[in-house]
Amino acid sequence: MAVNKYRNFAKAADACSVTQPTLSAMLQKLENELDVRLFDRTSKNVAPTTAGIKVIQLAEKTLASAARIHNVVDERKGSASGELRLSIGPTIAPYILPDFISKYTRQYPNVQLLIKDMKVSSVLNALLDGSIDAGIGIAGNSRKGIKEIPLYTESIEVYTSIKHPEDVGNRFRWVMKEALSLRENAFTYMPDDSKSHIYEATTVEQLIRLVDLEGGTTMIPHMHLRYLTPEQRRNVVTLRPEQVSQRKISLYVRTNYDREFMLASITGVLKQVIPASMIDENF
Repeated sequence: MAVNKYRNFAKAADACSVTQPTLSAMLQKLENELDVRLFDRTSKNVAPTTAGIKVIQLAEKTLASAARIHNVVDERKGSASGELRLSIGPTIAPYILPDFISKYTRQYPNVQLLIKDMKVSSVLNALLDGSIDAGIGIAGNSRKGIKEIPLYTESIEVYTSIKHPEDVGNRFRWVMKEALSLRENAFTYMPDDSKSHIYEATTVEQLIRLVDLEGGTTMIPHMHLRYLTPEQRRNVVTLRPEQVSQRKISLYVRTNYDREFMLASITGVLKQVIPASMIDENF
C-alpha cells in the first residue's frame, strides 16, 4: 500500500520505517509467495499491475477491518475515540466546518479528525471502499450500501448588480463550475437569453467578486450572507415565494457502519452548528 501511495521505494520505505533494501525484499517475497507480479518497476516509474491493483484494494479493506477491532472495543465502552475520517463538499465546508471542528475537538478530545473536501460522487465511492467514515454532500445521491441522513435545507439567494429583476438574464451569468446545485438554481432562475454569457468560477467568493467588478448575476448559499458587507447585502434580491430555490444537504454513511457512538458524536455536533431553522425535521 505504501509503494502504491508514493510510487517511490525510498519514500515508501521511509513511511514504513524500514530501509529501502528491506522493503524491496519484502515486496519480492510477497510476489514470490503469491506467484504474481504486483508492480512494474522501471528506473523512472513504479506502477501496480492489474493483479497488483486488486491485491492493494483487498489489503486496504483488510487493514480497515483490522482497525475496526479497536473501534468495536471503544463502542462497547460507550466512548468515541480513534480516527474519524470525514469528507465534506467544497461549497458546504466554509459554512459549517470551522464551527464543527472547533466544537467537536473540544467535546471529543480522544477522536482524531481527518477531514478532506470531496465532491459527493467521490464521497460515495470513498465510503464504499472504506477510506472514509462519513461524508456531507448534496442530498439525493445515495446508492446501494449507503445510508443517507437528511441534515438541512438551505435557500439559494440571488446576488446581482441588476436593480430590476426582470432584466436578469440580459447580462452576465456567473455560475459555480463544480457546484451542481448552484448551477441548476442559476439556470432555473435566470432565463436562457442569447445575449447572456456564462462564466465558470470555482468559489462563491469569486462569483461575488465577479458581480461586484463586472456586473451581472449569480446564486449564493443563504449561509454566505453573514460574510457580505452592508454594501454587498444591498445586492441580494428578495424573491417571491414561488421563485425561492433551495438545496438540501445530507450526511452519508455506509449502511453497515457500526460505530454508533461515533455517528452520534457527528450528528450531535452538527445539530449545534447548523442553524435551527434549517435543520431537517427528521434529523
